[in-house]
Amino acid sequence: MLFTLLLVTALAGEPGRQALPTFADAVQMAEAGQDEAALAAFQRLVAANPNDRAARIWIARLYERTGAPERAEPVYRSVYLEDKTSVDALLGLASALMAQHAEREGMEMLTRAEELEPQNPAVIEALARAHRRVGSPERAVGYFERMSAAQPTEQHLLSLEDARRSYQHRVEVRGFSEQFSGSSPNSSNGDVSLNYRLSDRTRVFGRGEVQRKLGVREARGGAGVEWRWKQTVTLRAHALVAPDTVVMPEGDYLGELQHVYGRSVWTYTLRSFDFTGARVAVLSPAVTWPVMDRLDLSVRYALALTDSNTVSNEAGQSLQVLGSYQYRPRLAILGGVAAGVEDFDHFSVDRIGNFRAFSGSVGARYDLRTLTAVAAMYEHQARRGGVNMGRVTLSVQQSF
Repeated sequence: MLFTLLLVTALAGEPGRQALPTFADAVQMAEAGQDEAALAAFQRLVAANPNDRAARIWIARLYERTGAPERAEPVYRSVYLEDKTSVDALLGLASALMAQHAEREGMEMLTRAEELEPQNPAVIEALARAHRRVGSPERAVGYFERMSAAQPTEQHLLSLEDARRSYQHRVEVRGFSEQFSGSSPNSSNGDVSLNYRLSDRTRVFGRGEVQRKLGVREARGGAGVEWRWKQTVTLRAHALVAPDTVVMPEGDYLGELQHVYGRSVWTYTLRSFDFTGARVAVLSPAVTWPVMDRLDLSVRYALALTDSNTVSNEAGQSLQVLGSYQYRPRLAILGGVAAGVEDFDHFSVDRIGNFRAFSGSVGARYDLRTLTAVAAMYEHQARRGGVNMGRVTLSVQQSF
């Protein structure tokens, strides 16, 4: 009780002399998004009655909502220490702990909540999202299925589909057509890739590609592996080969480390391309983060060093910014700009060296209930020397 009184004193501050608000008024302010006013109201309620656990839970929720999980944690914990059967306190404490990267203790709190109320939809949803966060996708899908069965809302169904897409195998077919100004011949490309889950931590993938560019038809293929080393760290590697090619690289070798930090995903890529008479090494850091609830941004920088029969260590730099806006629950608007090389996954001999260009792209992706994602993109590129390129890309991805 002494701990609670000290905590209440810290929460309440100066209660003031105004009329005491009602609990319903404070909740109404919180639900209307008036966080500061709601927090002050709940603090006054707790100052008047330290045993008002419901008001203390709301104080902790508002701390979390305003980005202060370290302040929310002791408030939730104080309620839980007084009432070991409070599922609201357990759920809040788990959320605050995970926001501070204390996933193990957070999962312990959720396990206790499930023991108390195994059919509580809020508990099931929290466990689904927590298992996905800690890298247990199979268990996450199971909880998402229970959540959707209990409350088959559109948002719950979308969450289940998203979890299945991340967990299941998937195949993608992609093709694009490029049209150039001037005398440069048009080009086309088609590729198919398969990503296969071996276990919760290991996936393998294969890719085959056929391309006609600069009047030459070529093909390549290869495979790779993805391994989740730690909960927040994933390693990837691949090798694609195409002997005796002229436009495509004869060898494309990649090593990549991906690190999840908070809500951001950092990627560090080292890639090597072998062409006939030239070799290109690319170092490329990138970050993706949610700018708003429905908007994600990605920024990638790349430094490419080219050694060839005519130049040594010629440097080329690229910068790319991509955005994805969730316009509708199943429809995302895509767009981006790039200076330099815009796409290393389809890197070709015409982009080696100090490649100068500016690109802009716009498109859309639609997610069907069948776990099929369909995307279309148009891109315009202005290259040094007055050459312009227009590219149309279509892709279909199916999870199974």
